[in-house]
Amino acid sequence: MSSSDSANIRSFDDLVRTGLAQGTPQRLLLVLLRAEPEGDAQEPEKDVIHGHGALSPVMATDIELTDQVRLDVLAEEADSLGHPWDLLLVSSLSGKGGRLATSEEAAPYLQEMAEAVMRGRDLSRYAVFDRSGSPVVLQIEERPQ
Repeated sequence: MSSSDSANIRSFDDLVRTGLAQGTPQRLLLVLLRAEPEGDAQEPEKDVIHGHGALSPVMATDIELTDQVRLDVLAEEADSLGHPWDLLLVSSLSGKGGRLATSEEAAPYLQEMAEAVMRGRDLSRYAVFDRSGSPVVLQIEERPQ
């Protein structure tokens, strides 16, 4: 998806519609993230939401982008695996020559996404959504050593 497309994405559903409008088959790359508070936070969820905490990947997967993709279904499937998660990091992989990229082709990109989270890299090239499908803007805080 182009950067102009991403400017129009205001929800997970918008991302799906934008992906479906592309001229090539798309594979969604999904990394579920757990937001963890730092130290002994009094209100852990609030602290993480306001930028005081760390993200860690708990699961990564890829799926074919179809008009049947729904966040509530993805969330239910992820929850059934027993891994608590708070945010969804998303990218897409375009097919080549009119064919859908395979899961094997997607694997290194998923690995790169998970490693970017673990190493605290800039995640602005990815879409991030909360469990309700609303976009989330992440900010990296520089910490004194």
